[in-house]
Amino acid sequence: MVERVYCAFLPGADMARFLVVLLLLLPGLLQAQVLTDASGKTLNLQQPVKRIVVLAPNIAENLYAIGAGDLIVGRVAHTDYPPPVAELPQVGDYQQFNLEAILALKPDLVLAWQQGNPEARLQNLESMGLRVFRLSSVTLDDIPRNLELLGRLTARESEAAGAAGAFRDRLARLAPQAGPRPRLFYQLWDDPLLSVSKSTLIGEAITFCGADNVFAERPESVPQLNLEAVIAAKPDIIVSTNELAASWRERWLPWQQIPAVALNQLVTLQADQMHRATPRFLDGLEALCNAVADVRSSR
Repeated sequence: MVERVYCAFLPGADMARFLVVLLLLLPGLLQAQVLTDASGKTLNLQQPVKRIVVLAPNIAENLYAIGAGDLIVGRVAHTDYPPPVAELPQVGDYQQFNLEAILALKPDLVLAWQQGNPEARLQNLESMGLRVFRLSSVTLDDIPRNLELLGRLTARESEAAGAAGAFRDRLARLAPQAGPRPRLFYQLWDDPLLSVSKSTLIGEAITFCGADNVFAERPESVPQLNLEAVIAAKPDIIVSTNELAASWRERWLPWQQIPAVALNQLVTLQADQMHRATPRFLDGLEALCNAVADVRSSR
């Protein structure tokens, strides 16, 4: 491209004019990059994005974590952290987002959740001429990696590198020592009764903290269970979140044959920390590891 600019000037052209044009072009040349999203699709980015619609709460939170929250122009329901994001226009929820409302916001990029947003609706957005970039959030490594990707998308590379580095450093410090591995049942929901397999972020967190997920090998990411399956699994600890009613613990009390119930190892964690793939996930991870450590020490 530089050669084409140079050839546009005659041999006697004013050198100052040439340098001015070259300087105007160089920022675009330096910023141009090709990024690959979680689906394998590539995005040719000629310049940092300026108007973003986010289709999952964790994506918005991660943008704020790298200092790019001011670029968000639209969000889905339950996108409420940090508080300023809740004041932005809402375009539906993460599954039933309003295509027309998104178009009206004139985003130059839509950031999507690979595991949650319906692919058919994402393709509808693309068919309307919008650029969609999908982010995955199923492993601990995905969190700092997404921060870095968002940094490249928004020209916040330095801030993103700092946030990603801080995440990795704290994660390394949280790693527990080897020891007995209690059997853990993670109750994602109560009606229907849902848990998680090893192919989820929570599933990896359970393993990280030194426990064995009693439903790790289920083929579904979020298996639906019956009471008999939990009783047969004999978990030493049952973990849920404040997303459930406070009475969730009481519902297990009649089943004293479950070790976790007999030993009163029924633990409530913060849902936003456990269910959003953001730097705050480490707060939930630390609480989970502490709960597992308590079970170990009680043996």
